[in-house]
Amino acid sequence: MEPQAILYCNNLDLLFENRNKFYGAYPLRKYYKQRLITAMGIVFGLVFMLASILIILQNRPQFSDTPEAIPDAVLTAVDLTAPTIKKPLTIHPPAAVKKVAAAGFTNPLIVKAQRIDRPVASIAELKFANIGIRAEAGPAAGGGPGELAGISAGTEAKDSTESGPKILQRAQVMPEFPGGPEALRRYLSKNLRMPDTPAEPGSQIRVIVKFVVDADGKVTGINTIQSGGSLFDQEVQRVISRMPVWKPGVQNGRKVSVYYMLPVSFIIPLSY
Repeated sequence: MEPQAILYCNNLDLLFENRNKFYGAYPLRKYYKQRLITAMGIVFGLVFMLASILIILQNRPQFSDTPEAIPDAVLTAVDLTAPTIKKPLTIHPPAAVKKVAAAGFTNPLIVKAQRIDRPVASIAELKFANIGIRAEAGPAAGGGPGELAGISAGTEAKDSTESGPKILQRAQVMPEFPGGPEALRRYLSKNLRMPDTPAEPGSQIRVIVKFVVDADGKVTGINTIQSGGSLFDQEVQRVISRMPVWKPGVQNGRKVSVYYMLPVSFIIPLSY
């Protein structure tokens, strides 16, 4: 383009200088405003016509070709003479109700529920002991060997086969990360790092871990239930092992150890 022509041309001509203007992009940009104004005018015109038709149809009076038939009034004679009673009615008194045996019902007395903190005896302890209202020491019942010591209130009854405190699958109040589920998601998003892996971009890798939140709120016993690969498993276990102290689970008013299952998903970013 000659230098004198630059002053009289627009930006579109400068952009497509020495380029193929018949490819399609040049006329699309050049006539964009005209097509937009034309399209808007057509749309508004159609909307106006449709609204006018609806208003005319609603306001049009309804006419019927056949007149509505009015039924003729019919008068009938009514006999107002008193009826003749041939036989007077006899009213019999109700039969006497026979008394039968009945059981008295007393309304139950509702008292305030009291929580029992004394633990329940285990099956191993009931094997050679009778069930009573209190724990007592004495010889084993049923001819079993040895003696059983009484279970004092406030102590935890454990099965003889158990080597430690029982871990519940579920509790009345499940363990909770400090701050709730939203805080747990923020913690994972902040601390998890994407491993260097040749996975396909845009794919999703899911890892499910199971761990124990003990009565003190500490996270122990981390196990991988569903593996997403060694690198992803190690990264999830690393982040979970560094978690702060949780709010422990509660069962029957006592803090207990509870299993907790946590799914973690990795989304491989797209490469550009």
